[in-house]
Amino acid sequence: MKKLLNETIIYGIGAIMPRVILFILNPLYINQINNKDFAIFSNLYALISFVNIMLSFGFETAFFRFSADKDNEKKTFNTSFWFLFGLSTVFLLSLLIFSQPVADQLGYSSNPEYIRWFAWIAFFDNLCVIPFAWLRFNNKPIKYSLVRVLQSLFQTVITVALFLYIPLSVSQNFGLKEKVSFPFYSNLAASFLGFLLLLPVVFKVRFQFSTELFKNMIKYSWPVMIAGMAFMVNENFDKAIQIYNIPGEDAGAYGGCYKLAVLMTLFVTAYRMGIEPFFFKQMNNNNAKNTYAKVTEYFTFFASTVAMGIIANISWLKQILIPNSSYWTAIDIIPIIVIANLCFGIYYNFSTWYKVTDRTKVGTVISWLGAFLTIILNLLFLSKYGFMVSAWVTFIAYFVMMVTSYLLGQKYYPIPYRIKKMTLFLGLLMLFSFVIVYLFDYNFWVGNLLFLVYAGVLIYSEKNMLLSRIRKN
Repeated sequence: MKKLLNETIIYGIGAIMPRVILFILNPLYINQINNKDFAIFSNLYALISFVNIMLSFGFETAFFRFSADKDNEKKTFNTSFWFLFGLSTVFLLSLLIFSQPVADQLGYSSNPEYIRWFAWIAFFDNLCVIPFAWLRFNNKPIKYSLVRVLQSLFQTVITVALFLYIPLSVSQNFGLKEKVSFPFYSNLAASFLGFLLLLPVVFKVRFQFSTELFKNMIKYSWPVMIAGMAFMVNENFDKAIQIYNIPGEDAGAYGGCYKLAVLMTLFVTAYRMGIEPFFFKQMNNNNAKNTYAKVTEYFTFFASTVAMGIIANISWLKQILIPNSSYWTAIDIIPIIVIANLCFGIYYNFSTWYKVTDRTKVGTVISWLGAFLTIILNLLFLSKYGFMVSAWVTFIAYFVMMVTSYLLGQKYYPIPYRIKKMTLFLGLLMLFSFVIVYLFDYNFWVGNLLFLVYAGVLIYSEKNMLLSRIRKN
């Protein structure tokens, strides 16, 4: 158990560090890039997230599943790598040949180099999928996280150098026409570095491709890919289409302010990395359901306090993390997105029931329920009502997924959650957030007074649990 915890922490560092570094870089982007150009940044990164899901085709998960058979381990490794290599190569060549028509279609006629750069980024990232999976499968968390962290640090150094130290005239000689291109270029360099660092694993690949194994892997992997697409729709569809439906300045402001809400996303991601192995380890225990209930309740109470803390302090957090005041037109999306991500974290806990009962197809259906809401509501109302629609749609999608998973779970695998108390604190969070935002305009003192009240009520409510934990330790 101790080894599992240590490895989970190390893998968590590798998975979360790139997000943390990009989060730290966000103020630099906002300060250096006007909000209209930032819409380009948000749009292209949203689009490439969908591309990455399609190109990896769920084969990371399939690799773990079929490598579990020791007789198939090497065959699975080789077959998986060559499939993704072929798919990535076809994608790369297609975009290199048709970069101008694609750029015209996406509205970047004068910057086809963006399409070429993103084609190369997707190519190298996809070549790294199976080598990264191989490191995880063979219990090499330090090497895995080291590559991830080095990539992120390298990207950071290049980005900072381009923005602050290298003269613009020099950058333009390398084809970097506008400042918005700097993050793309540094990302490409980091993706290439990742591939170079993984070459010792890549060199283990042999010229072997099992057609029979490939057919089985495809059958297993395509539902994983479909579910991944649903997640990306919920996460990035708004940022992918805003630039075509609302003014560029508004789309850029939305993308910039959305980054502040990443504080909550990072918390939920760190939690997910650590808790998933624990859920499966507990599934055969007699007391598993009570354990799942307690873990979910603890998460809800603690995460809602984190959310309350973020919302209460937006007045000064925006000064540091969103230094360009022209972005503040979208500041009201932050509380909504923060609470939406809290709902997603609770949904992730509620999803335990279909994972431990092997009903993962239900999870795909629930994810696509949220995705369809995201697509339809954005397409219907975004152009007419502006970016606030996207924030509310994100909340609605995750809220519906959370409630749906809870109701189905109680039918097929009932877990004794203290749902009334969880609902009380989620409702109290929403009420206090409304007071902070709409009645007191993010006033620091009022926000933190309500934060202390919220935390105090929660601590008093759970004092018996807290005291028992303290005595136990």
